Amino acid sequence: MTFSHIQEKESLLLRIVRISIPSHRLRGQTVQLDCDYELGDDTLYSVKWYRDNEEFYRFMPKYDPPKHSYKLEGIKVDLSKSDDKKVVLHPVTLKSSGLYRCEVSAEAPSFASAAGESKMEVIYLPREGPRITGNEQENRRGDSLFLNCTSGRSYPATILSWDIDGEKVTDPKLLVEYPPIQHAHGLLSTALGLRVPTGRTMQVRCTARVALAWKEGSEAVIGNSQVADSKEAMLLVRSSSAASTLSIMLLTFSVLQVFSSFVITQT
Repeated sequence: MTFSHIQEKESLLLRIVRISIPSHRLRGQTVQLDCDYELGDDTLYSVKWYRDNEEFYRFMPKYDPPKHSYKLEGIKVDLSKSDDKKVVLHPVTLKSSGLYRCEVSAEAPSFASAAGESKMEVIYLPREGPRITGNEQENRRGDSLFLNCTSGRSYPATILSWDIDGEKVTDPKLLVEYPPIQHAHGLLSTALGLRVPTGRTMQVRCTARVALAWKEGSEAVIGNSQVADSKEAMLLVRSSSAASTLSIMLLTFSVLQVFSSFVITQT
């Protein structure tokens, strides 16, 4: 939850006590925007909400009805659950992201006003964890093992990283970066390659992160011998997945992949 920068002017009576706007929300979720204020001796004239300086909701107690929403792409106000101190949006989409501002104004004689604002970003989580595959042409060379890690579709783009035996890989000679791939509805997928020397057993892990909300990982145990080619490597996968859990905005899921270059495990 993000607390905004609050500006007050012209009066010490009317003031915004707290404005609460979530920094991140998942696409399709319901979002409540809170604007808690104190009038003091003033009388409320209006409460207005803006996204990126475009008004989408206002509350004016002297009007009948007092609540009104305006059409704005990515904004769908639930009027039945909104009032002078909160606005409920459902469902939010990727186009709901932006800078939200609450403005409170008083009646005469003070005509005082106060405002607070904060950013919210709507994210789309991948429906699957990162996938580790071999690169057939690279692996035929025999001097090193080349792996690819590919993310599912998301927004914003997934950030991928590799670990070898628990240590993050930062050597640019071992990493191969690719530009994000664009998909329909503004979604993106990413890939990151890894070169590792053959001749020893090691555990490699690819981790995918989206904003601060979501993390998934895939692991592979590489044996002493090389992977013959990518098609065979895929056939030699033994995988087990733990149940995924979503707590607020944290999703964790692991897939264990075991690669052996010459012996196919019978299942």
